[in-house]
Amino acid sequence: MKLNNNIAWTVDGKIINKAKYNEAMEKITTATFNEEGSLNHEWYVAEDQESIHIYERYQDVNAAVAHLKVWSQFAALFLEGATMDTFNVYGNVTPELKSALAGATNIMSRYGGFVK
Repeated sequence: MKLNNNIAWTVDGKIINKAKYNEAMEKITTATFNEEGSLNHEWYVAEDQESIHIYERYQDVNAAVAHLKVWSQFAALFLEGATMDTFNVYGNVTPELKSALAGATNIMSRYGGFVK
């Protein structure tokens, strides 16, 4: 069966300062949209308007590493606006990417499945 080389991750947390969170979301989303190899960048909020879930997917390890360099420019702003309670990474991660993802809650390597 067909597979891909995508790297994806999810972040779950809570908004602690809505103005800072909105500013971070706008700046990070704009920068990420312009990245080559960025496939998904989706921000969700629960009915309580506090719990958040972010889903990101990148074409491959190189695109994920490139994104983390962009993310580092906005990390402090994001963390002023929200907590990052879980950070789960999905895909076949290289040692370089694993090192860059040192704060990840879980790194989940592909075990099976398919892509259509």
